[in-house]
Amino acid sequence: MLSQRFGLSAKSLAELALVVSQVAPGILEETKAPSSESIREFWRSNRLLQKRWMNELDAGTNARSQEIELFERLAPRVFTSEILIRTFGTLLSALDRRRGTDDLTRVARNVTCGLLQIRVKLLSQLLSVHENDHDRVLKIDRLRRRCDRWNDLLVGTIAIKDNCFEFAFDPDRARDFGEESIFAETEFGSRPFEHLVSAGLRGTFLQHLSNQNFDESEFLILTKSILSCIPRQALHRDGSFRTSLERRIYSSGR
Repeated sequence: MLSQRFGLSAKSLAELALVVSQVAPGILEETKAPSSESIREFWRSNRLLQKRWMNELDAGTNARSQEIELFERLAPRVFTSEILIRTFGTLLSALDRRRGTDDLTRVARNVTCGLLQIRVKLLSQLLSVHENDHDRVLKIDRLRRRCDRWNDLLVGTIAIKDNCFEFAFDPDRARDFGEESIFAETEFGSRPFEHLVSAGLRGTFLQHLSNQNFDESEFLILTKSILSCIPRQALHRDGSFRTSLERRIYSSGR
């Protein structure tokens, strides 16, 4: 599938979410809306993924003995997708606030609501897993909690200046993260804080994610739609802070 060609995985989605949070200040300063085509592809790829996952979860109810394997495969896809979608959705919401519009926010809200339905169905079906698989269920739940926390960190650093915390899982936690980022920016400048967030995400979060390729071609459409909203120069900053995902995707577009 197309996504295998680019090596997209749970780590890739989390890395791209980090990229979005880092380039957000520059994009917000320009207050330039993404192209209608990129937003349309963003929405379309998510709806296709959500339809695929809902069908798989529905089919899983008829194969109880294989449910835990299904959940272990879907959980990293759903939870890391939420980080990316909610972080990008926060950027879209902040753009709307600065431009006095709400079109982008409504698209992001539609997508996240669809993902929330998938999450609720997945978690509710986890409750029916046989007690012999209890440890595997706990591992899935630990992944969920880690993803939720990192989502709120990335969302908070974007949302704090425009007070748009709709896409945080815990708005109070995201606000705390955002206020810490403002304090760090005032005291030390934005770059040291960016390095701190990047090091934390790599050291305490990405190590828990698998490098296994996602075989859904919709992931390539999704990542390209988001990357098309990021100015190319923003993906080519000097220094070790630049991620491998930035280099891979940029090179593939040449």
